[in-house]
Amino acid sequence: MDSLAPLHPLIVHTPIALMIVSLLFEIVGRATDSAWWRNAAFAMLIVGTLGACAAVLSGEPAANRAEKLQGVPEDAIDSHEDAGKIAMWMGIGAVVTRAIAGGMGAARPIVAALALLLHVFAASAVGMASYRGGKLVYEHGAGVRVHGELIRSDLPHMQRVDPHAPDRAAPAAAPSTGNATATASGR
Repeated sequence: MDSLAPLHPLIVHTPIALMIVSLLFEIVGRATDSAWWRNAAFAMLIVGTLGACAAVLSGEPAANRAEKLQGVPEDAIDSHEDAGKIAMWMGIGAVVTRAIAGGMGAARPIVAALALLLHVFAASAVGMASYRGGKLVYEHGAGVRVHGELIRSDLPHMQRVDPHAPDRAAPAAAPSTGNATATASGR
């Protein structure tokens, strides 16, 4: 599964998009009593949950690389992994519960409500996992390469850039001539 690590950034967008959008479709389907919207929501939830499983599988080796090769803090990685696993398991629970709700008879409304609740938790968890994953990349440089080499996030010589400071790469002003130079130099 180590070969899946480079694909993790690509794979994670499937559960992020589909689990969240499927929840919106489910809400619209329930509000309008539309079977089409609810069926579309269920199809997206299935694919999003499969994507979450793939994201978890590809995330394990990616996490090992980020921690061992780049010095990304383990606690930051663990919190991202935990949210991803919760999203995956909640998604699986929502799919299974939704699938069995149809044959429940009188208990169908209760089981359907449970499926919706699990769907909400799955979408929330995948949102949190994506937020934490973004922090891994943008705050710790997880998976970031410069000139083909992984950067290290724990090196003491790495400088912090203040986004509000003047641009240091801006060219210096052209030297002036005449009285302005004399006045500025105190002559």
